[in-house]
Amino acid sequence: MLFLFDIDGTLLHGMPPAHRMALCDAAEEIYGVKPLPRHLGKTAGLTDSVIARRMLLDAGVPPEEIVPGLHAFYAAAADAYERHVPSDLCPYYTPHVVETLEWLREQGALLALVTGNIERIAWRKLAAAGLDAYFLFGAFGDEAESRDELPPKAVRRAEQRFERAFSRDAVYVVGDTPADIACGVNSQLRTIAVATGPEHSLAELSNCHPDFALHDLGELSSLPLFGEASADMSANTRAG
Repeated sequence: MLFLFDIDGTLLHGMPPAHRMALCDAAEEIYGVKPLPRHLGKTAGLTDSVIARRMLLDAGVPPEEIVPGLHAFYAAAADAYERHVPSDLCPYYTPHVVETLEWLREQGALLALVTGNIERIAWRKLAAAGLDAYFLFGAFGDEAESRDELPPKAVRRAEQRFERAFSRDAVYVVGDTPADIACGVNSQLRTIAVATGPEHSLAELSNCHPDFALHDLGELSSLPLFGEASADMSANTRAG
């Protein structure tokens, strides 16, 4: 079984604005504009590519100048994140994250990422949180603007790495926003919503019709994912 995890709001939450600061620093270095972190607006569920394009357009960068500089922008943002990220992000765990990842690994599950983060930022963020060793690979926000493109990339990488096919019923996308759920549904994968992010309640996420909607990751081990009976599953854990 393969689990594709989002990062921000799902594994970690309430972090300092190092990521936003890094994107702003890269905008100045590569495009010569000076947006401030507060100018980025709401970013939950968006890829860094979408956030960057919106930020740069709002700062007056002509659309035709954005794409040629994106590769350098991603590299500059990752370098800036190294400067800004706190050395220890463990205080920003979402509830029960470590015990849930340990439990999944004990069940023989494969863990990977589907995140809107630039790849280098994603791995640096997880390393600062001591979570990077749980994840084997991923699909990232500097690979596509549309989040919908990321789950198929992650599944293909899993199939290439392990030289086997993954049934769509055996792949779960785990995230805290409607965009996380939509990208899984649109790829015909199973979905698990967790209401640990800053923007969306359990009720809002349930309305997106994930396979399961949870208050936090601690409820994941009660789900019948590995063939166990779970007759006592609560009605507000299983989404309609």
